[in-house]
Amino acid sequence: MAVEQAVPGSEQRMTFRLLSYWNRVRGSKSMPALSDINIAEITEMYHFSFTISLGANESEHEISYFGPKLAEAFGIDYTGYTLEEALNDVFVNNTIGFYHKVVAEKQPHSESSEFFSESREVRYRSIILPCSSNDNDVDYVIGTTNYKIF
Repeated sequence: MAVEQAVPGSEQRMTFRLLSYWNRVRGSKSMPALSDINIAEITEMYHFSFTISLGANESEHEISYFGPKLAEAFGIDYTGYTLEEALNDVFVNNTIGFYHKVVAEKQPHSESSEFFSESREVRYRSIILPCSSNDNDVDYVIGTTNYKIF
């Protein structure tokens, strides 16, 4: 289970911290390029984050980074998997599956909800943010997610 860790003097929820960082690095652009993201500035969140490279069609979308804390929590490192393969996992599908909204709207989207898996309640909070190398087409999305099982 992923656990949010507080950073003194900052927003405690990773989703809000990542959104704040995304807004800061995009500056006057509608969305930042992936190259604008500096891992050193988001170290405490990056281990709980993921990056999806968006290919020309959905079958070419690939998880290019799946943080080690997410891999530990999900029980598998999805780095290098196609998104289509990863979405077969009920946890990935529920916590990341809404990425279509981000791509279509070219805007960040956050979800907080619950679902049931193997008769246990799972509560999660996720955010996915678009990135663009030309400030028009979404070619990557980044995000973070965490969940608790009850």
